[in-house]
Amino acid sequence: ADRNTTYTTIHLETGLGDIEYKFTFANIEDGLASIFCNVVSAASNEATTEQVRKKLGHEGLLSKRASVRYANTIGAEKTQDQPEAPVGAGEVLAGMPVPGY
Repeated sequence: ADRNTTYTTIHLETGLGDIEYKFTFANIEDGLASIFCNVVSAASNEATTEQVRKKLGHEGLLSKRASVRYANTIGAEKTQDQPEAPVGAGEVLAGMPVPGY
């Protein structure tokens, strides 16, 4: 991009309004940032709908491809492997081997 290029920054926020991600687009291609926002919004709406259906016990009504079902299964397994509380720097350093001098 040259010196005259303008940029658009998009902030993705949590439900509480905290900024989770920042994306910056060079305004070289018209509407790229807008297209990105539309796609993210559609994916967010779909995920929200899926969560509500699951909460209501209607998860069997969702027609998902086999690859999506497999990915969800792997994701659920990996979620169970995660620690319940965030790992602190002290815990990471305690697990590292001490170099022998």
